[in-house]
Amino acid sequence: MTAPIAEGFSISHAAILSGTTGAEVGDLYGCRSGSLDVDAGSFDNTGDDQVLSTWQWFNFATVTIDSGFIPFTTMALLTGATMSSSGTAPNDWWHLPLWNAGSLNQSRRPILLRMPSKNSDGTASRFIDIVLYSCQLAPIKFDGPKYKDGLVVSWSAKCLMSSVDEKGTALSEKAIGRLVSHN
Repeated sequence: MTAPIAEGFSISHAAILSGTTGAEVGDLYGCRSGSLDVDAGSFDNTGDDQVLSTWQWFNFATVTIDSGFIPFTTMALLTGATMSSSGTAPNDWWHLPLWNAGSLNQSRRPILLRMPSKNSDGTASRFIDIVLYSCQLAPIKFDGPKYKDGLVVSWSAKCLMSSVDEKGTALSEKAIGRLVSHN
């Protein structure tokens, strides 16, 4: 058995999860880059010209995923909009409202972030998953198109404390998510 140590690489996969089964219901396809930042702060309690104690806290986490693809079905899922299609290949087309009022403030959803990793023995057949339980997605943003980069689609979400996990199971203590290393 190897030591419980894992080295993670870049985020390679991001998905929207079902809030009842934990299954992937939407893929943020083609993850080019991603970040996860916690909004944290601290307060130093001072007295007698010295720091007597420090209080730490966090408010939420922010996840951002940049992709080069627009998954229309996932956008429809996240915005509550209806996607329409001509339905006839090879000249088919898809249509979806962009930045409409009804797409704002949709229900929070769990998000999965996956990174390839290796263990302390150097075996590279592992993954690190970050499961975020309750994420409020913001409207998508576009950057570009730029020469050689194309169009970049940015997805971001504010991840809040939750009393349930991605399957709706009650947690013993509120949390933003969990970290998992697996084969």
